[in-house]
Parts: sequence; structure tokens; C-alpha cells
Amino acid sequence: MKIEDLAYRVCTETLNLLEEKYHYRVSDEHKKSIQKEIKENINKFIAEAAKPAASIQG
Repeated sequence: MKIEDLAYRVCTETLNLLEEKYHYRVSDEHKKSIQKEIKENINKFIAEAAKPAASIQG
């Protein structure tokens, strides 16, 4: 599984949990927008996660 696919799946499952467990309704339009944004930014998130902790803290 590609990391992009994993990120998409985690995002989708998070939205599903919000709806099923917490009864928070997310419109289909917002779901698609959120999923698209996650996929577009996954490489940035990975790069940030790969930085040593000292450089993140400033």
C-alpha cells in the first residue's frame, strides 16, 4: 500500500469514526475536500515527521 493510500484511508476512517461514534455529521463535499487536502499535503507531513525533534522545537 502506498503511503498516499494509507493517509487517505486514515482520513476516511477518522471521518467515519466522527460520524458513527460521536454523531458528528460531515457533508460529502467536506469529506472530499478534506481527503483531497490530506493527499496533497502528505509529502509535507512526512518531511516534517522525519525532521529531528530538536529542529522542530526551534
